[in-house]
Amino acid sequence: MEKKSNVEFETVPSSVIAKRLAADQNSVGLIPSLDLISNKDLFVSSEIGISFDALLSNAYIHFKEEQETIDEIFLKGDVTSNEVILSKILFKEFYDVEVKTTLLSHQPTDFSENILIVGDENYEKEIFLSGLSFAEEIIELINAPYVNFVLAGTSDELVKKINSTFKKALESGHAEKIDHLFPTFPQTALDYVTVNLQHLVFDFDEQDLEGIKLLLQMPYYHGLIKDIIEVKFV
Repeated sequence: MEKKSNVEFETVPSSVIAKRLAADQNSVGLIPSLDLISNKDLFVSSEIGISFDALLSNAYIHFKEEQETIDEIFLKGDVTSNEVILSKILFKEFYDVEVKTTLLSHQPTDFSENILIVGDENYEKEIFLSGLSFAEEIIELINAPYVNFVLAGTSDELVKKINSTFKKALESGHAEKIDHLFPTFPQTALDYVTVNLQHLVFDFDEQDLEGIKLLLQMPYYHGLIKDIIEVKFV
């Protein structure tokens, strides 16, 4: 994308991007989809985002051994509103249990507890091999693609401009070699991501838009919010 225009790119923790957008009307950002709950006035691209439609995920659930029920899950990594809210809904829907979520900071990962890890640690340490794909669980929950991030901004014109600038580039598919993108990943992880990269979608279609709507309905049905969110697609 950087070769296609003079747009300046900045990487920050996922959980703070929506706040940054509110402070800078000349920017757009890839925000966690459930951040729309508390940012209803943002305009959302109907064409560009990050969606999973199968096994590949940026987050994995790791269960402790020999437990009869689950009452708490720890969250670690680049945790967003998606993992905080959807983990509660997921365990309620699939296991009929109310779980407490506890955010971990930088302490070593303790696999004697139930833990949801978001980000590269899953692949750098090859622990994705023993984890449960969070994306796959959400796909099963809503019976639609799991839209993890949406492209949003306070200006509808700016979002439209980004749509028109980058949509074709994103339709062209994924890079054949990804080693340079993930220099810290061991070969097993690189092979896995390469094979499953086809299930990571950047250019949205109707299924992805439906996935966003279904995802935003879940907190409402579980009594976590008062109203269903109407997304301002552009």
